[in-house]
Amino acid sequence: MKLNLSLRITSENDKNIFRTFVVEKKLMWDTSISVDSPAEDSFEVLLTDNANEAINAVQDKRPQSEVIYIGDMSEVQNIYTSLLDVWPRAESSSIRRIRIEKLLQNLQTRFDAYHYQNLLTTAIDSVPDLVWFKDKIGAHMMVNKEFCNTVHKTKEDIRGRGHYYIWNISEEEYKKGEYVCMESEEETMSSGHTCIFDEPLKTSEGMKQLKTYKTPLYDMFGNIEGTVGIAKDVTDFGNMGLELSILVENLPFPLILCDTNRKVLKMNDSFKKLIESIDGTFKSFQYQEWLQHNMTPIGEEDVDLEGKSRKREYEINLAGQTRYFKVIEQEIIDYFKNTSGYFVIFNDVTMVREYEKMILNEANTDALTELYNRRYFEDFIHNNAKKSMTLIYMDLDRFKEINDNFGHKRGDQILKGSAKFIQETFPDGIVARLGGDEFTVILEKEITEEEIKIRCEELNKKICTLIRASDLRISISYGISSTDGSRNTDELLREADKRMYKNKRAKQGYK
Repeated sequence: MKLNLSLRITSENDKNIFRTFVVEKKLMWDTSISVDSPAEDSFEVLLTDNANEAINAVQDKRPQSEVIYIGDMSEVQNIYTSLLDVWPRAESSSIRRIRIEKLLQNLQTRFDAYHYQNLLTTAIDSVPDLVWFKDKIGAHMMVNKEFCNTVHKTKEDIRGRGHYYIWNISEEEYKKGEYVCMESEEETMSSGHTCIFDEPLKTSEGMKQLKTYKTPLYDMFGNIEGTVGIAKDVTDFGNMGLELSILVENLPFPLILCDTNRKVLKMNDSFKKLIESIDGTFKSFQYQEWLQHNMTPIGEEDVDLEGKSRKREYEINLAGQTRYFKVIEQEIIDYFKNTSGYFVIFNDVTMVREYEKMILNEANTDALTELYNRRYFEDFIHNNAKKSMTLIYMDLDRFKEINDNFGHKRGDQILKGSAKFIQETFPDGIVARLGGDEFTVILEKEITEEEIKIRCEELNKKICTLIRASDLRISISYGISSTDGSRNTDELLREADKRMYKNKRAKQGYK
């Protein structure tokens, strides 16, 4: 920044003195001076010993100009108050140099005052928070645009006025001291340093919650003359700005913040990546529409009225893989116990669900054949007792002879082969190994006993191929029982078992 100073000097003697001054005295770096050649955007000073010229200059004076008369004060008595100064016509060169130096210092100070005032005003007006300067008794000396917008008053209207006028509350309410921030001002001035407060504030538009930073102001003598305050309106959590953004962005899981209408105010990078992996965009993003369109709910919604939250698990396909998210929607309660919005967390529980599946699978699976085990069979038949089903009870014939003659390793191979053939024969059934060489098949769809017998005969042919010893042939016996949902499951199992043994005894050559 530069101060462009243009001097018009009518006295030749003063011109010579000024030129000498310029040569001898180094001027401040940001001051540019021209003599008798007005520069554009310059501050112009006329030094004249002609009274009429001084009078005309005062009458036509523009804001960025001043007039100094060189002569007797009585000659310009009528315009004296409009002049910057009156210098005597005759004085020593050294005194004149001092006057010129003080003139430049005066103009530099005036320029600095404007410059730094402009810097301060521009800076605080660009801040989205409320900024104010108060004197010791609470009169506002200066405020920013956001402050004016909040209280719906101009800077001129606010200057010199107190709290109750600015915030449109009665003087009686102000004197009570509730919700008017009086104590925090006194505490700040007493402490002598910056203080931070969470302050409820009463206004004509209702209650507001402010996060305020207040610092004492000191004069040039070291005495406190007032305070400067910066306040963030956090009544609506969406105004919390940078601090909230940093927190949201650094959370390691997808999260969005919504207003009371569930319009998205903020979303972190984790959530953006989740959206991009699905539809590649988050412009004009509507949270609830996106949730309904892309995620499939699992189970019932868990609503916590006391905790003001709701939870539900969802399934979603991401890049061909099934992922599971527990979506937690939590109300955000403001200082005055009102709902000011919601935050929604997407907790990825895919690993938990996969681990649960693995544990459940191991608990319900026969280790040797990888069929369902007795535990799963009993749970299933018990949980579906009211439904129609057909039960096939199977048992390998002469399996003990396999173990005795060929060993348990060969016996295990026979069991695994038999399990494979049973699954191939009954792909529509629930196949389980109850233990040893006992197997069951549950068919939930309607099927005739004749069709089952045909399948079982085909199964027998396959099982016979598992061992080719000349003196030993393996086969499978089966028993069938059905229910329309009215029979006891134990009765159903006993009947199938009984028929299986009847089938086994009927086979020729069975010992």
